[in-house]
Amino acid sequence: QLEQRIARYHDLSGTTTAFVDSRLPGGQKQNFKLVAAGKGVFENPDMRPAIAAAHNINMSWVLIPPGGGSNLHDHPGSGAELFIPVDGPLTIYWGETGEQETVLQQFDCVSIPEGLMRGFRNDSDRAVLMLAIVDGGASGGGSVRWHPSVLERAAKTGVYLDANGKLAQQASPQ
Repeated sequence: QLEQRIARYHDLSGTTTAFVDSRLPGGQKQNFKLVAAGKGVFENPDMRPAIAAAHNINMSWVLIPPGGGSNLHDHPGSGAELFIPVDGPLTIYWGETGEQETVLQQFDCVSIPEGLMRGFRNDSDRAVLMLAIVDGGASGGGSVRWHPSVLERAAKTGVYLDANGKLAQQASPQ
């Protein structure tokens, strides 16, 4: 039935804990997973796409508060990732240490190739909504590979990725 393939924005329930960088400065965001390829591009084992039917892309609305965003990462085996800010500017940065950056304006689109470390940041004074799309790639799914510094900083908050690449939490932060 087609009704099972409709995700109405006002009915979506997002999560602020989709990824290991959620507690880090610059990692705050709310993810609303729309569709997923394979196992999907998220680390929270409780997260499910709004449309359960199989797809060859991963697509999410991302609501980014001022100062929030995503720390350096890439998506091995997933092909390109696209960022499209819907209602405001968004800073995109890339490179091994995030040394390059540009500002996307409303409705601009960037296609970041697989293997390139990237992140995004909301430098404005209000929340910005972005559409994020990750190609399912040859593997038919997707995963996140974080810059080692992100994983080190996340571990200090008590959050890490388990052997399956899913979020786990230590009993008490280090």
